[in-house]
Amino acid sequence: MLSAARTLGIVVAAIALAGGGFAAGRLTAPDASSTASQCSEPRKLYRKYVDAITPEQDVAQKRTNGRMLANVTLQNPDCFSSEDRASAQTILDTIDQGVQQDSINDLKECVDSATDDYSWSNC
Repeated sequence: MLSAARTLGIVVAAIALAGGGFAAGRLTAPDASSTASQCSEPRKLYRKYVDAITPEQDVAQKRTNGRMLANVTLQNPDCFSSEDRASAQTILDTIDQGVQQDSINDLKECVDSATDDYSWSNC
């Protein structure tokens, strides 16, 4: 009988610990409705910048919209999935690479079109 009482005591203690952990988790968890309301504006902005990117835009405008889209996603991590945040970082990295490549191409074009040793120094 002593071992049955001991087993019952262990089971009751385990249930109490599990129940207490669950209750503590529920008490400290963020309110789902507050998270949803905090995410409504970032999601609206995200949709705005996704819809704003069109093939007719020039590269500078696409880069601006892409940066805005990525920044909204990265600055509101609770509102977007890890896949969305990874995509946003990739967008920023790609834009930065494009800007750097454009600068290199502009410099190369300037130096190539220079007519003498002094005119390329304006590049």
